[in-house]
Amino acid sequence: MSLIRPVFPIIQQSPSAIIVPVTQTTFWAIGDTHLSFAKRRDLTRFGEKWRNHVERIAESWRSQVKPDDVVLVLGDLSWATTANRVRPDLAWLAALPGRKVLVRGNHDRWWVDIEAVRHQLLPENCYALQGDSVVVDGVLLCGAQGHIAPEDPYYKPDPPQNRYERELRMLQSALASALEIRRPAQPMMVLMHYPPFTSEGNPTAYSRLIEQYAPAQCLYAHLHRPSEWEAAVQGEHNGIYYRLISSDYVDMTLQKVWSSENEHAQSDSI
Repeated sequence: MSLIRPVFPIIQQSPSAIIVPVTQTTFWAIGDTHLSFAKRRDLTRFGEKWRNHVERIAESWRSQVKPDDVVLVLGDLSWATTANRVRPDLAWLAALPGRKVLVRGNHDRWWVDIEAVRHQLLPENCYALQGDSVVVDGVLLCGAQGHIAPEDPYYKPDPPQNRYERELRMLQSALASALEIRRPAQPMMVLMHYPPFTSEGNPTAYSRLIEQYAPAQCLYAHLHRPSEWEAAVQGEHNGIYYRLISSDYVDMTLQKVWSSENEHAQSDSI
């Protein structure tokens, strides 16, 4: 008998949201795993924090996550650029305990079409969010990649794609879908890859939009420079609990972000 129950069974569905049954679950998070099993990359060129990073993440994962737990993967899962190249990385993910909910990162170039990702690429214990929401064991999760805002010093216009506007619409869609099904006092988390603030910690249209929907938490990744870590908005801000979970920032350890005993679970390592 399998220790892992069927993943993400649908019991109610709106055009943009899926609901799964309620049980007691611990939620963990990690971002920027940057896997590269198909074509190996030496990430120590980005610093010693990246030495043996995959093995360290897996060790933390296996030591903490139970089969029925949920792991939120906050983008940049893989360096792969094609479906074939990402398959070994997805197999690594599937072999680890827990159910996984993913959002897309800026390096996830293998992630092209959301329906293809969900139905052709992801293993059965994984689910992808892109501009929509899902309820997992009573917790409402909204997912969008985000992007650098025009007021950020790192922003570069990219017409005709205009990823900033596109991703703002994605976030709006995710939050609107959550509003359709959110119950009173239901815990709600926004999952993003990019921070909803500038690299200097200033508000953007993303953060202002999130505040309109008042989730309990907003989790994000993407930031890798110590100067960005220092400026990152963390803790409670305008009633929302923000948290940076880039893998190098959290020393390649999974972070507990939600449990029935402690809603805003605190990190033991940072």
